[in-house]
Amino acid sequence: MNLLVTVLGVVQGVGYRPFAARLAKELDIKGTVINKGGSVQIFAQGEEAALGIFIRDLSGRKPPGADVTQILTEPFSPGEEFKDFQIAASTGITEFTPLLPTDLPMCQSCAAELSDPQNRRFGYSFISCVDCGPRYSIMESIPYDRGTITMDCFPMCPACSKEYKGEGPDDRRRHAQTISCHDCGPQLILAESGRLFHKNEALSRSVEILSKGGILAVKGIGGYQLACRPDLPAAAGSLRILKNRGRKPFAVMFPTLNSIRTLCEVSPEEEKLLLSAARPIVLLSTNSATNNFCPAVSEGSRFLGAFLPYTALHQQLTDACGPLIMTSANLSGEPILFRDEDILNIDSPYLSGVLYNTRKIVTPLDDSVTRVVSGKDQIIRRSRGYVPSPVILAEKTPHTIFAAGGDLKSSFCLYQKDRAYLSQYFGDMDSYEVRKNYQDNILRMQGLFHLEPDILACDLHPLYRTSAVTAEMSGKGNLRKVLIQHHHAHAASVMAEHGIDSCIGVVFDGTGYGTDDAVWGGEFLVCKGAFFTREAHLDYVTLCGGDSAAKQADLAASCYLAAAGEELHHKDADVIRAALLEKTLTHQTSSMGRLFDAVSSILGICSVNSYEGECAVKLENAAAEALAEGILPYPLQFIITRGKDGITADPIALFRDIARSVRQGSNRKAVALGFHAAIVRMVADLCREIRIKSGENRVALSGGVFANLLLAQQCAAELNKDGFEVFQNESVPANDGGICLGQAWICGQMLK
Repeated sequence: MNLLVTVLGVVQGVGYRPFAARLAKELDIKGTVINKGGSVQIFAQGEEAALGIFIRDLSGRKPPGADVTQILTEPFSPGEEFKDFQIAASTGITEFTPLLPTDLPMCQSCAAELSDPQNRRFGYSFISCVDCGPRYSIMESIPYDRGTITMDCFPMCPACSKEYKGEGPDDRRRHAQTISCHDCGPQLILAESGRLFHKNEALSRSVEILSKGGILAVKGIGGYQLACRPDLPAAAGSLRILKNRGRKPFAVMFPTLNSIRTLCEVSPEEEKLLLSAARPIVLLSTNSATNNFCPAVSEGSRFLGAFLPYTALHQQLTDACGPLIMTSANLSGEPILFRDEDILNIDSPYLSGVLYNTRKIVTPLDDSVTRVVSGKDQIIRRSRGYVPSPVILAEKTPHTIFAAGGDLKSSFCLYQKDRAYLSQYFGDMDSYEVRKNYQDNILRMQGLFHLEPDILACDLHPLYRTSAVTAEMSGKGNLRKVLIQHHHAHAASVMAEHGIDSCIGVVFDGTGYGTDDAVWGGEFLVCKGAFFTREAHLDYVTLCGGDSAAKQADLAASCYLAAAGEELHHKDADVIRAALLEKTLTHQTSSMGRLFDAVSSILGICSVNSYEGECAVKLENAAAEALAEGILPYPLQFIITRGKDGITADPIALFRDIARSVRQGSNRKAVALGFHAAIVRMVADLCREIRIKSGENRVALSGGVFANLLLAQQCAAELNKDGFEVFQNESVPANDGGICLGQAWICGQMLK
């Protein structure tokens, strides 16, 4: 019996062809297996019963990194009988949209070889096999083969060539495209003070630099990272200066899970996430009693971003030095550096050396950031380890939709059939380099996945740079462009993830262009399919200063005080009053994000956002401390008004009450907790009222404000108690990094 078998899914770069060859040998099946485009194609010849077992086991016994989504079979007539089973040369021609492998962490077998003095790859910093190593970051085209990845410039030595052909003691490296060793693959190079060190000397010298408190640039899978010891204040402080970082917390890489446990609380769900194939940064609660890191690491955050080594080099460095701050090598606001020449050209007294290799990175990828909320994984930044895996949607579209996302935390989406392919996180589009990476990767992903958009979706904001990108694409291809309201896209990203077609969307963030030309950000939307109605929102407040109000929380607080008829204590009080009176560079906003900033400032907690959301984070910390210390919340509430234009919740009266609490000398932690409690009650009350009117019982919580764990959990708990079904973002960020999915989904609904 002869069968042509096509295996779809993540089946390249994961050792699938060697696996199929082993399975065929077990069952005495003759034929060939090839990579064809993004799929695997097998010509199989054998007994009917054996072929049945073969088809079953192609998915049932698949390699660890594989994800088989479909197996297609059809009879074929061979020109001649096969004599054996061979892995044949690949072809790039395919009619199927591929699923491509993510970069994979070092497997346990390679880790054992790395530390085994008797193994020929002992201490080799680029050890890999069919189950681990870089994949998407070094892929130039498909199919995934040695010649289409950046390993093609490293000819195999005789020993590696033998293993590649399956002639070694085991076949873990049979057709492993990243196969290499001390004799033939990438090698460590350390550039330090005009000198170059190589291989073991480079590693030992790098360990010495780190141990003595230096800062080292380390080439990882998706780009360069900056590393230093977290227990040395001078090192962490210098790193902040080098990156122009402000007070944003650093992530720390630990050598083992047990070493994380000495500093952090780790639940079973968090352990699973830390050890997952994505090896993301996981935000964990810290134990202050055992925390010997200097304050400059977390800058007062009650969470620590912890993660485990995902390359042999990371393991070697952390084994030798202990936990290390490991942060993207970039200036704040700029994208991660991934080209050797860019990092080697940095001339700074704070950078002690650059540890690199000559293997080219094709796709820059930051480390992904995640957390566990109510037992569920939640992605905060989606990049290495998750990209380019698609989000699988409940509905298929016959179109190919490009959705541009937003300008902050930018990412885009290509949606075809039931697959939404999200790009990696790029950063903020104000940066020229971010815009260049963004546009380069549009072409790259379209080429890899053979996707040519016929519909474009972008934000409603006329001045967004992502909107300009779609305008250019529309002009070149004469393509239809669909404008999507920002907060509707946030809510829709939750709907897309969870396969629901309607909900009450509670969307809280800092800014988003509204259909009335105001700046929205505290929204209650009833969403049905492609459409929404704005049922309630925070009442408008007039802010001045343009974009400055998003960074200077004391400016936002002064505008709220002026609206409340309170005295202003800002050093530029007269200028602020005049600007508000004359409507100079002012805008109206219903932003919950700006309200958080203003409250944080007036309570004396934080008055400047040195990074996005800092004031809100520190306000949440104060509320969490009150909760932990048994401090009762200060009584606060939103006044709800019902008018012809819908329902509004008054932030001005609430702010007036907060200003009064400050004059009375009330405990600011109690007020911070009371502010959170007032929002939770307001959310529950308005959702109940909207449910009565609309009959909708599902609630989607989204937007950057819901990065606030305390608020997100308490809102969900209160709504669940009231019988609502509550949904939150999980596979994509709740912040602007996830709105491209919502845009794509809305566009797909419009075209049904």
